[in-house]
Amino acid sequence: MSQSERNDSFAGLASDIAAACAEAIEADRLSDIPDDSLGQVIGAVIRVYAAKAQMGQAGRPFGRNSGVTVTDVAISCTALLDGVGLEVFELGAWQSMSGIGRLSPISK
Repeated sequence: MSQSERNDSFAGLASDIAAACAEAIEADRLSDIPDDSLGQVIGAVIRVYAAKAQMGQAGRPFGRNSGVTVTDVAISCTALLDGVGLEVFELGAWQSMSGIGRLSPISK
């Protein structure tokens, strides 16, 4: 499979997953999505995003028409931090020391 075919395949999979998630939310069928499968997708996406960020290549974390709200982000961040046992103050310290993953530099 060529690089172009892999990129097209990834884009297609991303669209399919986004559509399946939107349908589950709209139809109130969240129980149809197994927690382990959702966790597998979230974990894989986080690993790719983090790898791109460490290489200085990460773009905005949300794609076109994502519909992600501030509440969605707060809930998800809380679960992610709890999932790895990271406290908010530890995250703040790490961010101030590393700068990795920032979308724009910190003004000093």
